[in-house]
Amino acid sequence: MKNKLLFSFILFFYAILPIVILCNSILFKYKFYILTIVGLFIFSILKLNNVSNKDLGILKKNSIISLKRNIPIIFSFILLIIIFKFLKFNKYTQSESIYFYIFYIFVSCPLQEFLYRGIFGFFDRTLIKNKTATLILSSFCYSFVHIIYRDLFICVLTFIFGIVLYSLYRKDYNLFGVCVNHIVLGILTIYFGIVN
Repeated sequence: MKNKLLFSFILFFYAILPIVILCNSILFKYKFYILTIVGLFIFSILKLNNVSNKDLGILKKNSIISLKRNIPIIFSFILLIIIFKFLKFNKYTQSESIYFYIFYIFVSCPLQEFLYRGIFGFFDRTLIKNKTATLILSSFCYSFVHIIYRDLFICVLTFIFGIVLYSLYRKDYNLFGVCVNHIVLGILTIYFGIVN
């Protein structure tokens, strides 16, 4: 019962927060701060309910194995990004500062992986019986938060990326490899103007 309430509470934030940011241009300006605060709040709620770091995929064990599992996908994504760049598929002009990239590497990506892979992995093992449903729900929630950019291409891309990352994460329930994967893909797609 407790896990059902926790899961419902978290899904509520996943549903309402993107809509609130989408509808308010002032909040959109502070989206990274808002999403970070909500992510830390959700982490605190889980810790208060005795959910361990291990349950959330935050562990040192198997980190190298997790990274090795992600390396072929990372290289595949790099090749795809090169093809996009070669085909001049860049919709945006890169305007991010070095501070954004530092924040993205050390805060945003780890937090997103915790929210959309770690949390769903925990409920995958403790609450949800249908593993395919968890995969789809995790990927949908990850894609849904990107509605704030008002770009269907980004939503479709993040849904597909979410399926890949969650499938990789579920092999060992370690966030390290998928976090590195997310960082590499995110930095390259933002830097080359494929996404904003």
